[in-house]
Amino acid sequence: MKVTADRTNDAHRLRGSPESGARVDDTGGNRPVHPQRQADFARAVESSQARRQHHGSLLEQIERLTLPTASDPSLYSNERSIELLQHVVDNVLPRMDTDVDIAEMAAQVLTEEITQRLEWAERHAEAGESH
Repeated sequence: MKVTADRTNDAHRLRGSPESGARVDDTGGNRPVHPQRQADFARAVESSQARRQHHGSLLEQIERLTLPTASDPSLYSNERSIELLQHVVDNVLPRMDTDVDIAEMAAQVLTEEITQRLEWAERHAEAGESH
């Protein structure tokens, strides 16, 4: 089929009229699509849209499946968070390309957080021993 500027458009097909349910057969002519096939197709589209609304797109489903799961609860323990904060103070902050004042202030804030977490752990341990 050659597309030219003087080609007339089939306006009734473009508007979604009943005649739009036609397809080209082997001989190149148009023949109507069986109404049951049209209904099956419409149901499949509606079902797909409903699944997408409920579960998200296929890409979103794949992304959810590839997210890591935390299988080790110790990763979220107070001890681990203290280790990570101390690592930031000792190793990350000194290597950052920031003003010395900012790095010192960040180290001070993180050190205070470490101290508070250690105090909380002590209180928690004392409370556990008394019960």
